[in-house]
Amino acid sequence: MNVTLVGTYDGTTTDAEGNFSFETEELGERELELEGEGFASQILVIEIPLKASIEIELEEVTQLETAVFTAGTMRAVGNTNETMMSSLDVVTTAGSDGDIIAAMQTLPGTNNVSEDGRLFIRGGEGEETSIFIDRLRVFQPYSQTAPNTPARGRYSPFLFKGINFSTGGYEAAYGQALSGILSLETQDFPTENSVDLGIMTLGLSAALNKSWEKDALTTSLAYYNLWPAMQMLKTRDEFTHAPEGYSGEAVYRHQFKNGLYKSYMAAEYSKLGVLYEDINYENLVDFKLKNTNLYWNNSYVHTFHRNLEGFIGFSVAKSDTEVEQMQNDYLKEDWGFNAKMELDWKLNARNLVKLGSEYMGRGIENEEVETNLVSDLDENLWAVYAEHTWYFARKWGLKMGIRSEYSDYVKQWNVSPRVSLAYKINRYHNISAFYGEFFQSPIDEMGYDQPNGFMKSRQYLLNYFYQKEKQTVRMEVYQKDYSDLIRNTTEGKIFQNGIGYARGLDFFWRNNGSHFKNVQYWVSYSYIDTKRLYQDFPEETQPSFVANHNLSLVGKYWIQKWRSQLGMTYQFASGRPYHNPNSNEFMSGKTKEFSERSSQLGVFD
Repeated sequence: MNVTLVGTYDGTTTDAEGNFSFETEELGERELELEGEGFASQILVIEIPLKASIEIELEEVTQLETAVFTAGTMRAVGNTNETMMSSLDVVTTAGSDGDIIAAMQTLPGTNNVSEDGRLFIRGGEGEETSIFIDRLRVFQPYSQTAPNTPARGRYSPFLFKGINFSTGGYEAAYGQALSGILSLETQDFPTENSVDLGIMTLGLSAALNKSWEKDALTTSLAYYNLWPAMQMLKTRDEFTHAPEGYSGEAVYRHQFKNGLYKSYMAAEYSKLGVLYEDINYENLVDFKLKNTNLYWNNSYVHTFHRNLEGFIGFSVAKSDTEVEQMQNDYLKEDWGFNAKMELDWKLNARNLVKLGSEYMGRGIENEEVETNLVSDLDENLWAVYAEHTWYFARKWGLKMGIRSEYSDYVKQWNVSPRVSLAYKINRYHNISAFYGEFFQSPIDEMGYDQPNGFMKSRQYLLNYFYQKEKQTVRMEVYQKDYSDLIRNTTEGKIFQNGIGYARGLDFFWRNNGSHFKNVQYWVSYSYIDTKRLYQDFPEETQPSFVANHNLSLVGKYWIQKWRSQLGMTYQFASGRPYHNPNSNEFMSGKTKEFSERSSQLGVFD
């Protein structure tokens, strides 16, 4: 138990029996704060000097009996009981190849769309998932790639200490995502100074960690070229220029007396050329791509008081892409700016309040060089939000949030309520439920027309969570309803009356070595039933990117003698629908079942 004289550095900790004493030069009426794990924090007014010893009775509130809001949220990195994966898991999961996005696709609620590579969550398009770094929006989180070739996440997992993955039910602090979010938090300070060099068959890399008393710097450079792999492996498409790229990242931190400043910058240049098959053309399609991407993120967290914390930050992003396809040139410029202010106030052990405001500006310009046809879309969006977490009874918790946004692109306000209720059954079992409304601007869906408003989804979630020692079980059922989706007809007209739904069950079971020594494994299964009436669909039907059944089996075996880890991953997805042009029935075709096996051997020093 910590005992502090408010407004000073005077204080101490209690002994095993709860006794404490300390000296101070303060006089008069002062506030004495007591705070410790398992007890409600308390502030007591005392008169200094004390005329006699005092006895204080504290209310016990054990963490074992505190409800946990698990509906829709999975912590992929962290130290809480919500953690589904450790930080090392992200890079040691076979088949992920060190890609955060690929590692997330072994968790429930995702659809493994192997030809795309982005995060598809619970029947939603890839554009319906937003990604954030240090609470700020990332506008181009995926690498640019060729058709039918999966994209990768741009950012190194080693830079992040926290990864919060939401398949629905995310907080009011985040918006503009109909399906879910992936929120990344960069490391504060590196634990040691180091220089790392990497030599691979596909490229080179170098990294530097350097710490001073109040400053720290992490930098990395990388070059990759897949030409050697293309010489050894048979690929479906013929590459005229193997994927090649240069990238660099840097994180600078400065520790102030009561705050921490972080600046993160990432830059990347990539290019490729490929001849690929297209059902609409008799000959192979000649495709060439060049992309330059820049992302800069700045944030500052200030501690006003032990129970009051403020956040301010902004991010800037710009991406330029040049595509040459069948002798036609296409140029795309994509820029974004996000600024956010937030205040977190812990009123007491039972009440927490979060208040914030946000601005986001975006611009997308597409140009067809040959015809000089230009599509130029811009948006300015303002948002305010508030959230109150209330542990109103010993095992109960209620989180109430509201977010409101205005977009000058859709010329409309929205109001997004979100409510989560949690109950701790006992030490190991927890249940929670969630209802929320989510909005998203259709700027990525539009070409040359103006929208009528935001796209919308409503989500209902019910979650069961169990954790005991080295076992974790998570089950969730959900219902998601879509409205105001973009539709385009064969006549070229645009309407915003699309609808849809997604419902299903997610299951996750993890064991960290209690069954077999040095063996970790997890099982992830998702069932989904979904249909949509949107885009050019003539009727409500299941989209081509959704498989009804998705299964992931991940296993890892630690070999202590060799300081090595052997990992294996198996992923399965049932057949997905597609439209056969020779059939009169829309989306009547069904692909074969998808299965993939990966293995990995890692050596650690």
